[in-house]
Amino acid sequence: MQNLDDNGVRPPPGVGDRDVRAYLESLTGPSRGNVTWLVHNALTVSVGANRSLSLRPKDDTPPHDNDIATLQWVDDSYTISAAPGRNVWVNGQKVSSIRLGFGDMVEFGEKGPMSRYRLCNHSFPAHHTVEDILSDAYAYARMSRRPFARRMSSALSDSGRRLASQTTILFRITVLAALLVIAGLVFLLYQNDRRLADSIEQEAHKIEAVAVMLAQTREDVLTPEDLAALRSAFENQVMSTEERLGTLEQQAGAPTRIIKASTQSVAFIQGAYGLRHIESGKLLRHVLGPNGETLQTPFGQPWIEPDAAGEPAEFQFTGTGFLLEGVPLLATNRHVALPWTSGDREKALKNAGLEAEMLRLLAYLPGHSEPIEANLDQYSEMADLALLSVDPGRVQGLGIPLAETAPRVGEEVYLLGYPTGLKALIAQAGRDFLKTVEEEGTINFWSIASRLSEQNKIQPLASRGIVARTSLGSLVYDAETTSGGSGGPALNRKGEVVAINAAILPEFGGSNIGVPVAHLKSLLGEAKSQ
Repeated sequence: MQNLDDNGVRPPPGVGDRDVRAYLESLTGPSRGNVTWLVHNALTVSVGANRSLSLRPKDDTPPHDNDIATLQWVDDSYTISAAPGRNVWVNGQKVSSIRLGFGDMVEFGEKGPMSRYRLCNHSFPAHHTVEDILSDAYAYARMSRRPFARRMSSALSDSGRRLASQTTILFRITVLAALLVIAGLVFLLYQNDRRLADSIEQEAHKIEAVAVMLAQTREDVLTPEDLAALRSAFENQVMSTEERLGTLEQQAGAPTRIIKASTQSVAFIQGAYGLRHIESGKLLRHVLGPNGETLQTPFGQPWIEPDAAGEPAEFQFTGTGFLLEGVPLLATNRHVALPWTSGDREKALKNAGLEAEMLRLLAYLPGHSEPIEANLDQYSEMADLALLSVDPGRVQGLGIPLAETAPRVGEEVYLLGYPTGLKALIAQAGRDFLKTVEEEGTINFWSIASRLSEQNKIQPLASRGIVARTSLGSLVYDAETTSGGSGGPALNRKGEVVAINAAILPEFGGSNIGVPVAHLKSLLGEAKSQ
């Protein structure tokens, strides 16, 4: 027997090309992959206890128990004959004697091994062709009497082994190159799939972030429905929340002196921020249609992209702030000055690969027809506070003093602010103003505030409450207000700031939480030291 190697098939010692007639290639058993050359006229085939195949000249040694068949050269091929009491299968058929043809599958005994018979035409084959190897695998899978799973497993593994070891060097190099190309393409497809998946995920996060921003800023945006509701309230002479808040000064008997002295320093804050794509460094802008209209996603949200041609997407908000005595600074809440840091917004932005950027921040003061540009100066990491810088020339003589001591439980506080934002201001402005806005069709977030300011209709609402609880971190009182009043001052009977309104507790009858003025003093000290 002789193995095939990478350089072809070597003849056994002492055997030349003129002697070789045929060969058996073992496909199963311990001899799998070995070639047994057939060079004698008559041969005895034996199968060892371990299913190993061996052949010897028929006349060399006497018969023994392992003999299973004989091979006899007749008419240019071998005839195989089963030994008495032994079984041989050719091409899946049990035979006693048959003339072998090129490519026949021969199985020796009940448990094999199985071999493929090939004629050589008196020459040693240099290599097996791919066709031969695949043909052997198919014939084995079709004719073997083993269970189907084992049969298929052996056929696949053996054909792979032979393709790797018994074909030409050129074929192997070609296959290897093809496999490398395929592997490269698979890798590129995998990378593209990952990029696509990342892009889809990023887009989903972006849509989620935009939805969160819109959901939490929608209350500050005016819609035609809002104006219709206000008009209905006027026509039916129904007191809305905004009107009720506006008359609380008289109903509650809050000292007129305190309200008037502080009102001019309480600012209506109006702003908008955009979203910048961190990777590209571009602001998200509205995607425009063929006629220049802004498009929406299938989910009903604005369609915004970094490379779009429309205006930057604005997320609008309103709040309250107040001027500090002696310095050109407005005090407000951190969640007013940095609205994207509250609630789920910051997490949504991070997941979407976006960062917020203030586009415009204006402060409207009562008695001033023009807004004042405001900029973030300082904010607190510990408390919900921020300081905004403004033009010193626009705020001379204004400002509210800060209290030296905290109020006690049961003391009165007076809260100033702009709850419900523009809606309350329009309600206070009256029917004529609302009618004009509706007739002109200008419901623009910026233009309405500008018009209110020009007509001197920006005035904070006042309410009175009782301090229910005090602590180092918070002040709880029941002065009536609602969203939009965040950042407004809570004043004591001397007209001094004792807290900065920060949150509403609807589950406690509309109570409010204020940040004690001590935290504002600490933040102011940090600002002055820089």
